[in-house]
Amino acid sequence: MFNSPFDSFHNTVVEAKEEREQLDRLLTISTPRERLLVVAIALALFILAAWLIFGSVARSVAVDGVLVEPGENLFEGNSSVRALVWVESAVAPQIEVGMPAVIELAATDGEADALVGKVAAIAAVPLFDGQAALESAGPSSVRRVDIALDEALEFAPLAGRECRIVIELGSQPPVALFGMRRL
Repeated sequence: MFNSPFDSFHNTVVEAKEEREQLDRLLTISTPRERLLVVAIALALFILAAWLIFGSVARSVAVDGVLVEPGENLFEGNSSVRALVWVESAVAPQIEVGMPAVIELAATDGEADALVGKVAAIAAVPLFDGQAALESAGPSSVRRVDIALDEALEFAPLAGRECRIVIELGSQPPVALFGMRRL
């Protein structure tokens, strides 16, 4: 702008005015391709916002445990199993009777077995008198979970086997995931 000492003041003022006019112009979308790009981005943002509000995301929790004994036959012709599991204290209240569950047994012969059923009961297990102090200090607790199986099963070979239980907690809108902690 003021680089040349031999340039007239009038020419310098005209150059400065032209530079300001270029900066004052608004962004214009001039080609149809650019307009199409703006419409596509707006549509994608609209679809994302609609999914966040009206969509649904399935939630489940996986807990590790040990099968301890056969449960009571709560439903006709079906057996149930009882397991001791280690559940985070924030997750335990969300597990309710009737939720679908899958028991994944630890592989003994290279193939993992899976048993399908529903949660029949869940209860805290008192281990010793100091458990209340431990639960308040830590985020997890031991629970007894009874699962009514969809098929009849002989329990004898299952007692004492390690397992992983996946319980479906239901679904919720994706926007609700922003306000919750990790499950």
